[in-house]
Amino acid sequence: MKSFFLFVLVISIHLVYSANQNPGHLKPLGSVGSLINIPELHHEYPSVTKLLTYYIPKSVPTIFRQVLNNDNHYSIWQTDEQLESEVYGLSDTNIQVESFKLRQRVEMTFGKFLQQVRRGHLMFADDVPEVLQKYLTVPKPLQCETVLETFLSAVLIINHINTSPLLSNENNDHFHCILRGSQRMVLINTLQYPDVRKILAPEKRHQRGPPVNPDRVDFDLFPSLANIDYHIANLTSGDCLFIPNHWFFQERSLENTITIVYNIKHQQALNIDVNELKTCPEYDPTFTLDQIDWSVERHPQSFKDLIKNLVNTKTDGYDKWQEMFSKHLSYDIASDPEASAMFEEFYGIVDVDGNGQVTTSEIEQINGIHQHHITDILYEMAKIINSKRKTSTPKPVKIEDEQSILNDNDNDEHLHLQSYKTDL
Repeated sequence: MKSFFLFVLVISIHLVYSANQNPGHLKPLGSVGSLINIPELHHEYPSVTKLLTYYIPKSVPTIFRQVLNNDNHYSIWQTDEQLESEVYGLSDTNIQVESFKLRQRVEMTFGKFLQQVRRGHLMFADDVPEVLQKYLTVPKPLQCETVLETFLSAVLIINHINTSPLLSNENNDHFHCILRGSQRMVLINTLQYPDVRKILAPEKRHQRGPPVNPDRVDFDLFPSLANIDYHIANLTSGDCLFIPNHWFFQERSLENTITIVYNIKHQQALNIDVNELKTCPEYDPTFTLDQIDWSVERHPQSFKDLIKNLVNTKTDGYDKWQEMFSKHLSYDIASDPEASAMFEEFYGIVDVDGNGQVTTSEIEQINGIHQHHITDILYEMAKIINSKRKTSTPKPVKIEDEQSILNDNDNDEHLHLQSYKTDL
C-alpha cells in the first residue's frame, strides 16, 4: 500500500512539473518561443496603392523605420522643454489623464501632467489636443482625399515605463508611430490562430475566462498560447508600425514615450476603388492634422449622456442596455445581426467583470486605447444603422419604464464620461 501511495505521489509531482516545462511559462508575453521579426522598410512609407492593395487586404504588419524624422515639427517632440516652449498655450491646456493610483480619469493642465508623468502613475491617451494638431504631419499614405474618408481618429499616448494589457485591433488597421522613446511590441495574428482568438476575444459574454497577464503568461491556464508565432517589433523614436485588422498586440514602453496612433476603418479601406487613387496628390509635408475636417458625426455627444444615465440609474443587464440603445437610435438592434454583434462587443468591454451588470467603477477602469476602441465601435454601429434606416423601416422597440431609467442623475462626480469624443 505504501508503495502504491509513493507511486501516486511521484506521478502527481511529475505531472505538475511537466505542466510547467515550457520555457515561456510565467514569463512576459513573446519573450520565449517562436519569435518572428516583423519586416521593415527604411526611411519611407508604402505608397497609398500598396497600402490598400497589399498591406491592408493581406494583413501584413510592417515597420517603417525613421519615417517621422523629416517631419517639419518632429524635433519639438524630443523633450518636454521643447514642447512647452514651442507650442504656445500648451502648458495651460486642460486635459483628462489616467491616474493609476486613483483608478480613474482626472483633469489637470498639460504642464502639470508633464511634470508628474515620470513618476509612473499617470498616462495620457486621448484624441490629439487641438493645440498640438498643427505639429503632426498626416502620414503620406493617408493624405489622399479618398483615403482620408477612412481616417477614423488620431490618438496621442504619453506614458512612462509600463506594460499595456493585450489590446485588440478588431475593426481598424492602424499606424502606431513613436515620436519619442522606445517600445517593444508583440503581435499575434488571431486569424491564423482561431483558438487563441476565442481566449482573447470570446464571442459570447458568458464565455469569458480570466484575462491573460502579459507579464506572467500562465501556459497551464492558456496552453494554446504556448505554441504560436509571436511577431516582434523593437521601435525607437521616428519609427511607425503598421498593425493590421484582427491582430492582437501588447506594448512595453522602455522609457518615457510619446506615441501617435492613426486609426483607419478597415472595411471602408478595402472598398476603395484603386482607380480613384490615380488622382492622389504628391506628399505634402505641410499637411497637418489641424487641416482635417473632423466631422461632428464622428463624435456624437449624446452617447455619453445615455451611458451616464444608464450607469447612474443602475440599469442592469445586457438586454436592458440594448433596449435603451435601440430606443436612442430608433432602431431595433436585436433584430439586426450586424448591429447586434457590434453592440455585444461594446457591452463586453464596459462590463469589465463579465457579470452582466455595468457599474461606475467598471466605467472608471476603462482607459486609454480601450476608450477609443469603444468610440470606434459605437461610431461604426451608428453609421451602419443610419445607412440601413434609409433603406428600410425599423421594427418598433418597446421600452418599459423608460422615464424612470432616463431620469437624469448627475450626483456621481467620479463618472468621467466627459464626451463621446474623448472619454468612451
